Amino acid sequence: MEQIAMVKSLLNNGMAQVMVQRETACGAAHSCADCAGCEKMMTRTENVVVAYNDAGAHPGDTVKVRSENATFFKTAAIVYILPLILAMVFYGVASAMALGGEGLRALCAGVGFCIGVAIAVGWDRHMKKISGLRFHIVEIRKACSGM
Repeated sequence: MEQIAMVKSLLNNGMAQVMVQRETACGAAHSCADCAGCEKMMTRTENVVVAYNDAGAHPGDTVKVRSENATFFKTAAIVYILPLILAMVFYGVASAMALGGEGLRALCAGVGFCIGVAIAVGWDRHMKKISGLRFHIVEIRKACSGM
């Protein structure tokens, strides 16, 4: 996945701190600040991440940042899909075992969903601890001549 970012500062280990603008949630070609629906949903419009400074960018430069796709998609699957899959599996197992009525099966699905959410939270903490989602500055789009 590629995004446009601005370099905030350089770190002494060949990394840079970059500010990435959050994309619109609805995917529409408009400014979220002008849309009352989007504006209420957004609490933070920028994310600051650390990226490998492969392009030799400097503070103030506008750069293209690329994330490692395999890790990104694995994380997205765990966070968004796993809870739903576990809910369906728990419901299916409860149905196959003929456990109680529909209410008990729904409760089992809820338990499966909660287990999926717990796994997603654990995965998120693990990825933050090991800096698992890595970003690379791959191109300088606009150099800042003032710095």
